[in-house]
Amino acid sequence: MMRGTASLGHWGRFQQIVFFLLCACAIPNGTGILSIIFFAGIPNHHCMIPEVNLTEDWRNVIIPVVNGKQMLSSCSRYRLDVVRNLSDWGLVPGRDVNLTDLEQEICLDGWNYSKDIYHSTIVSEVCVYVFL
Repeated sequence: MMRGTASLGHWGRFQQIVFFLLCACAIPNGTGILSIIFFAGIPNHHCMIPEVNLTEDWRNVIIPVVNGKQMLSSCSRYRLDVVRNLSDWGLVPGRDVNLTDLEQEICLDGWNYSKDIYHSTIVSEVCVYVFL
């Protein structure tokens, strides 16, 4: 190996300048790639519930839990018109109505994003304008 590189010459001033310029060019690329970790984080989110006349009991359970865990579904909610009718009739969720029998719908009114870790990310900003 040394015999092959001996004809190129020794580590001189030109090689040092080229080496440090290449290293300096790589630093901004690395920070750009690492920044996506913070900009594109997906915060916890669930369906936004519009301002409707629901009892507090129904407001607390309108978003189903996922697989029986204490985590709210991020993709669906119970049908708002059905829940509104059940609330108007004075029925209590879990006691008078079995929640697993209720029909679900996709998030029609957008999402609420948790601000516990991230205040704003690409995901929360783009999804705000999804209905435009």
